[in-house]
Amino acid sequence: MFTKAKIFISSVAQDSLKQLRESMWDILRDLGHEPMLFERNFGAWDSHTNPVQKCIECVRESDALLLFISNKAGTFYERSQRTVTHMELIEACAKRKTVLVFVDRMVKAEYFAKAKWIIEEYVESYKAETSSFPKASDIVAVLSRADLSPNVDPYVWFFLHDIVGRGIYFEDLNLAVAPDWKMYFSDLLRRGLQLMPFKDAIETNERQLDQYDHFYDILTSAIPSLDITGFRNLKALLKSFQRSVTGDVVEHDYGYVKEPVGSFGDCSAVTLYELQEDRLVVRGKTGTAIGEDYYLLDNKDSFIALTYSNPEPNDQVFFKESNCTFYYCLRLPKHVMTFHLPCGPDWNTDKFMASKDSVIRVIIDKNALAFDFVRMLIGAMQHGD
Repeated sequence: MFTKAKIFISSVAQDSLKQLRESMWDILRDLGHEPMLFERNFGAWDSHTNPVQKCIECVRESDALLLFISNKAGTFYERSQRTVTHMELIEACAKRKTVLVFVDRMVKAEYFAKAKWIIEEYVESYKAETSSFPKASDIVAVLSRADLSPNVDPYVWFFLHDIVGRGIYFEDLNLAVAPDWKMYFSDLLRRGLQLMPFKDAIETNERQLDQYDHFYDILTSAIPSLDITGFRNLKALLKSFQRSVTGDVVEHDYGYVKEPVGSFGDCSAVTLYELQEDRLVVRGKTGTAIGEDYYLLDNKDSFIALTYSNPEPNDQVFFKESNCTFYYCLRLPKHVMTFHLPCGPDWNTDKFMASKDSVIRVIIDKNALAFDFVRMLIGAMQHGD
C-alpha cells in the first residue's frame, strides 16, 4: 500500500541550490508525495509571523527532512547558537522524522580530511582547560582561523560535525552532474519510507490541580512556623522523599526548538548528612545508597562536602560515570540531602558536561515541589533527635 508523505526540503537559500530545490519539489510531487518548499507552498508569510518558527512548525508537520548542504551556512542566531537550517535538522531528529542528507562532495571530503580533526582537537583542549564544552560560536571562530577552504562558511564544518555525531550518514552531492533523482527517490520510498509523525497529547484535570495548589499553599505557610525537634522515623521519611523525586527526559533548548539528549530515571536512593564540627555525618540513607559514615568538609572527592563547602550555598548536580547516576545535592542550613537518579549507559562524562545546564533545569523543574518541601521541612529543624 502506497503511503503519501510530507517531505520538507531544507537547505540554505543560495543561488547554486535554487534549481535543485525546485526540481526536487517537482520530482517528489510526481512520485505522489507532498513536498514542502518555501518557494512553492508555505512561504511567504505575513509580517506578524516569525519566519524561523514557521519553518520549524513545517518540519514538525512533515514526515521526513531532505537536507542539502553546500558551502554556505545561512543566518546564525546568537541566542540559539545555531543556524535556521541546523535547527530544522534538530527538530526533525527530535521528532524522529526520517532524515536524508546530501553534502557537496568537495565539502564532505575536506571535512573528513581536515575540519573534523581541527574541531575534535579544539574541543578536547577546551574541555581539559575548563571542564566544559565550547559554544558553537567559539568553535566557528577557531575554524575561521584554520587553514580551510575560504569559500566554505566555517559554520558548515560545525554543522557537518554535529550531523556525524548524530550517526547520520550523508550522500555525495555533485551539482555539476545531476543523478537520476526520480529513480533514486522512487526506489528509496518504495523500500520503506513509512512516515508516521508523532503527536503530543496533554491531559489536565483542572479541579484536582486547583485542590492540590490550595493544599500546597496551606502547607508552605504552616511549616515555617513550626519548631521541629527531630525525626520519629527518619528512614520512612527518607523513603517518602525518594518516592517523590521522579525521572524525565533531558532536552536542550535552542530557543526555537528543543532536542532530547537523554533521560534519567526515578530516584533510587536518598542520603541525609548533618554538619558536626569539621565534618558531615550521615544521619540516614535509603535505597541503593552506600556512602561513607562521614566526610570531612575539605574532602574534594565528596559530592556531599563539595556541595556544603561551596562559597555560594546552591544546590549541586554531579555525575558518576562508573554507575551512570546523577546526584542532586540539596544544600540546607545544617544538612546536605542527596538524591540518586540513575541515567543509563548512554550517558558519559562528556555528554554530561555538554548538557549539565539542561540536566539541572529538568531535575529542578520536574521535582521543584518535592525539593521545596524538603527544604522547608529540614530547614525548620532546630536540633537533632
